[in-house]
Amino acid sequence: MAPYRAASFPENVQQKVGIDRMTSDAAILKDGERVEADTLILCTGYRFAFPFLSDECRPAILHDGQVVDGLYLHLIHAGFPTMSFIGIPKKVCPFILFDRQVRFVVATLDGRFQLPSTDEMWDAVRKEMEAYVAAGKDPQRFHMFYTAQWAYNDKLAEMVGFEPLWAVVIDLFESVYPKRKDDLRGYRSQSFKILDRHTFVKI
Repeated sequence: MAPYRAASFPENVQQKVGIDRMTSDAAILKDGERVEADTLILCTGYRFAFPFLSDECRPAILHDGQVVDGLYLHLIHAGFPTMSFIGIPKKVCPFILFDRQVRFVVATLDGRFQLPSTDEMWDAVRKEMEAYVAAGKDPQRFHMFYTAQWAYNDKLAEMVGFEPLWAVVIDLFESVYPKRKDDLRGYRSQSFKILDRHTFVKI
Protein backbone atom coordinates (compact mmCIF):
# COMPACT_ATOMS: atom_id res chain seq x y z
CA MET A 1 0.00 0.00 0.00
CA ALA A 2 1.29 3.46 -0.85
CA PRO A 3 1.88 5.61 2.24
CA TYR A 4 -0.39 8.57 2.90
CA ARG A 5 1.25 11.84 1.92
CA ALA A 6 -0.42 15.24 1.85
CA ALA A 7 -0.47 17.02 -1.48
CA SER A 8 1.13 20.41 -2.05
CA PHE A 9 -1.46 23.17 -1.54
CA PRO A 10 -1.44 26.98 -1.41
CA GLU A 11 -0.39 28.49 1.93
CA ASN A 12 -4.01 29.17 2.95
CA VAL A 13 -5.13 25.56 2.37
CA GLN A 14 -4.44 22.66 4.71
CA GLN A 15 -5.09 18.96 4.15
CA LYS A 16 -6.03 17.12 7.33
CA VAL A 17 -7.23 13.59 8.08
CA GLY A 18 -9.73 12.42 10.68
CA ILE A 19 -12.29 14.99 11.79
CA ASP A 20 -13.85 14.11 15.13
CA ARG A 21 -16.31 17.02 15.36
CA MET A 22 -16.97 20.57 14.21
CA THR A 23 -17.42 23.76 16.21
CA SER A 24 -18.72 27.05 14.85
CA ASP A 25 -15.29 28.07 13.57
CA ALA A 26 -13.01 25.03 13.66
CA ALA A 27 -12.57 21.34 13.04
CA ILE A 28 -11.47 19.20 15.96
CA LEU A 29 -9.42 16.29 14.73
CA LYS A 30 -9.37 12.82 16.26
CA ASP A 31 -5.91 13.49 17.69
CA GLY A 32 -7.26 16.59 19.47
CA GLU A 33 -5.80 19.18 17.11
CA ARG A 34 -8.00 22.23 16.53
CA VAL A 35 -7.96 23.57 12.96
CA GLU A 36 -9.63 26.95 12.43
CA ALA A 37 -11.14 27.32 8.99
CA ASP A 38 -13.42 29.60 6.96
CA THR A 39 -14.26 26.86 4.46
CA LEU A 40 -14.36 23.09 4.79
CA ILE A 41 -14.06 20.83 1.72
CA LEU A 42 -14.84 17.19 2.50
CA CYS A 43 -13.08 14.55 0.41
CA THR A 44 -14.61 11.48 1.96
CA GLY A 45 -14.42 8.90 -0.81
CA TYR A 46 -17.43 6.64 -1.29
CA ARG A 47 -18.92 3.28 -0.53
CA PHE A 48 -20.17 0.94 -3.24
CA ALA A 49 -23.94 0.51 -3.46
CA PHE A 50 -26.25 -0.80 -6.19
CA PRO A 51 -29.80 0.00 -5.05
CA PHE A 52 -31.03 -0.10 -8.67
CA LEU A 53 -30.38 -3.86 -8.88
CA SER A 54 -32.86 -6.43 -7.62
CA ASP A 55 -32.13 -8.50 -4.53
CA GLU A 56 -31.63 -11.53 -6.77
CA CYS A 57 -28.67 -10.15 -8.66
CA ARG A 58 -27.31 -7.38 -6.40
CA PRO A 59 -23.75 -8.27 -5.33
CA ALA A 60 -22.95 -8.23 -1.63
CA ILE A 61 -20.94 -5.23 -0.43
CA LEU A 62 -18.29 -6.06 2.14
CA HIS A 63 -15.74 -4.37 4.38
CA ASP A 64 -17.54 -1.14 5.18
CA GLY A 65 -18.73 -0.61 1.62
CA GLN A 66 -15.28 -0.91 0.03
CA VAL A 67 -15.48 -4.33 -1.63
CA VAL A 68 -17.95 -5.66 -4.20
CA ASP A 69 -18.18 -9.39 -3.55
CA GLY A 70 -18.32 -12.09 -6.19
CA LEU A 71 -16.64 -10.26 -9.07
CA TYR A 72 -14.45 -12.56 -11.13
CA LEU A 73 -11.36 -10.54 -12.09
CA HIS A 74 -12.90 -7.61 -10.18
CA LEU A 75 -15.23 -7.36 -13.16
CA ILE A 76 -17.66 -10.20 -13.98
CA HIS A 77 -20.57 -11.08 -11.67
CA ALA A 78 -19.84 -14.74 -10.89
CA GLY A 79 -23.52 -15.54 -10.41
CA PHE A 80 -24.76 -13.58 -13.45
CA PRO A 81 -21.86 -13.69 -15.91
CA THR A 82 -23.47 -11.46 -18.52
CA MET A 83 -23.39 -8.68 -15.91
CA SER A 84 -20.14 -6.77 -15.58
CA PHE A 85 -18.99 -3.87 -13.42
CA ILE A 86 -16.55 -1.65 -15.30
CA GLY A 87 -14.26 0.55 -13.23
CA ILE A 88 -14.34 -1.06 -9.78
CA PRO A 89 -10.54 -1.07 -9.24
CA LYS A 90 -9.10 2.04 -7.59
CA LYS A 91 -5.70 3.72 -7.67
CA VAL A 92 -5.29 3.01 -11.38
CA CYS A 93 -4.87 4.77 -14.70
CA PRO A 94 -8.64 4.77 -15.20
CA PHE A 95 -9.46 5.03 -18.88
CA ILE A 96 -6.78 2.57 -19.92
CA LEU A 97 -8.10 0.06 -17.40
CA PHE A 98 -11.70 0.70 -18.50
CA ASP A 99 -10.66 0.01 -22.09
CA ARG A 100 -9.03 -3.30 -21.12
CA GLN A 101 -12.07 -4.34 -19.11
CA VAL A 102 -14.53 -3.47 -21.88
CA ARG A 103 -12.52 -5.43 -24.43
CA PHE A 104 -12.54 -8.42 -22.11
CA VAL A 105 -16.29 -8.19 -21.49
CA VAL A 106 -17.07 -7.87 -25.21
CA ALA A 107 -15.02 -11.00 -25.87
CA THR A 108 -17.08 -12.93 -23.31
CA LEU A 109 -20.33 -11.71 -24.87
CA ASP A 110 -19.52 -12.34 -28.52
CA GLY A 111 -18.18 -15.83 -27.90
CA ARG A 112 -14.47 -15.27 -28.44
CA PHE A 113 -13.76 -16.17 -24.79
CA GLN A 114 -15.51 -18.76 -22.66
CA LEU A 115 -15.75 -17.82 -18.99
CA PRO A 116 -15.22 -20.50 -16.35
CA SER A 117 -18.26 -21.99 -14.66
CA THR A 118 -20.06 -20.05 -11.94
CA ASP A 119 -18.55 -22.31 -9.27
CA GLU A 120 -15.07 -21.85 -10.70
CA MET A 121 -15.44 -18.07 -10.77
CA TRP A 122 -16.70 -17.97 -7.18
CA ASP A 123 -13.77 -20.17 -6.17
CA ALA A 124 -11.32 -17.84 -7.91
CA VAL A 125 -12.79 -14.82 -6.11
CA ARG A 126 -12.53 -16.52 -2.72
CA LYS A 127 -8.96 -17.69 -3.32
CA GLU A 128 -7.85 -14.24 -4.45
CA MET A 129 -9.26 -12.60 -1.32
CA GLU A 130 -7.78 -15.31 0.93
CA ALA A 131 -4.35 -14.83 -0.65
CA TYR A 132 -4.69 -11.05 -0.31
CA VAL A 133 -5.43 -11.27 3.41
CA ALA A 134 -2.78 -13.97 3.97
CA ALA A 135 -0.23 -11.52 2.55
CA GLY A 136 -1.09 -9.15 5.39
CA LYS A 137 -3.10 -6.71 3.30
CA ASP A 138 -6.18 -4.85 4.48
CA PRO A 139 -9.27 -6.47 2.87
CA GLN A 140 -10.86 -3.03 2.55
CA ARG A 141 -8.19 -2.29 -0.06
CA PHE A 142 -8.91 -5.37 -2.15
CA HIS A 143 -9.89 -3.27 -5.18
CA MET A 144 -6.95 -0.87 -4.80
CA PHE A 145 -4.38 -1.89 -7.39
CA TYR A 146 -1.56 0.67 -7.51
CA THR A 147 1.29 -1.01 -9.46
CA ALA A 148 -0.65 -4.31 -9.64
CA GLN A 149 -2.81 -2.68 -12.33
CA TRP A 150 -0.22 -3.47 -15.01
CA ALA A 151 -0.22 -7.21 -14.41
CA TYR A 152 -4.03 -7.09 -14.27
CA ASN A 153 -4.24 -5.28 -17.62
CA ASP A 154 -1.81 -7.75 -19.16
CA LYS A 155 -3.79 -10.69 -17.81
CA LEU A 156 -7.01 -9.47 -19.43
CA ALA A 157 -5.19 -8.96 -22.72
CA GLU A 158 -3.57 -12.39 -22.61
CA MET A 159 -6.80 -14.18 -21.70
CA VAL A 160 -8.78 -12.89 -24.70
CA GLY A 161 -5.95 -12.16 -27.12
CA PHE A 162 -5.62 -8.43 -27.60
CA GLU A 163 -2.41 -6.38 -27.61
CA PRO A 164 -1.00 -5.57 -24.17
CA LEU A 165 -0.19 -2.00 -23.18
CA TRP A 166 2.89 -0.43 -24.64
CA ALA A 167 5.66 -0.06 -22.05
CA VAL A 168 5.73 3.69 -22.71
CA VAL A 169 2.18 4.07 -21.37
CA ILE A 170 3.20 2.53 -18.06
CA ASP A 171 6.38 4.63 -17.89
CA LEU A 172 4.45 7.82 -18.65
CA PHE A 173 1.81 7.15 -16.01
CA GLU A 174 4.37 6.29 -13.34
CA SER A 175 6.32 9.42 -14.20
CA VAL A 176 3.33 11.75 -13.99
CA TYR A 177 1.34 10.16 -11.15
CA PRO A 178 3.60 11.38 -8.29
CA LYS A 179 3.37 14.92 -9.59
CA ARG A 180 -0.26 15.06 -8.45
CA LYS A 181 1.08 15.11 -4.91
CA ASP A 182 3.95 17.53 -5.56
CA ASP A 183 2.13 19.98 -7.83
CA LEU A 184 -1.61 19.53 -7.44
CA ARG A 185 -2.42 22.87 -9.03
CA GLY A 186 -0.10 22.62 -12.02
CA TYR A 187 0.40 19.01 -12.99
CA ARG A 188 -2.56 18.96 -15.38
CA SER A 189 -1.01 21.72 -17.49
CA GLN A 190 1.84 19.42 -18.56
CA SER A 191 1.66 17.79 -21.99
CA PHE A 192 3.50 14.78 -23.34
CA LYS A 193 3.88 13.06 -26.70
CA ILE A 194 4.35 9.32 -27.17
CA LEU A 195 6.99 8.70 -29.86
CA ASP A 196 7.04 4.92 -29.93
CA ARG A 197 6.44 1.88 -27.73
CA HIS A 198 9.20 2.90 -25.33
CA THR A 199 9.65 6.66 -25.60
CA PHE A 200 7.74 9.78 -24.61
CA VAL A 201 8.75 13.42 -24.46
CA LYS A 202 7.40 16.45 -22.67
CA ILE A 203 6.08 19.11 -25.04
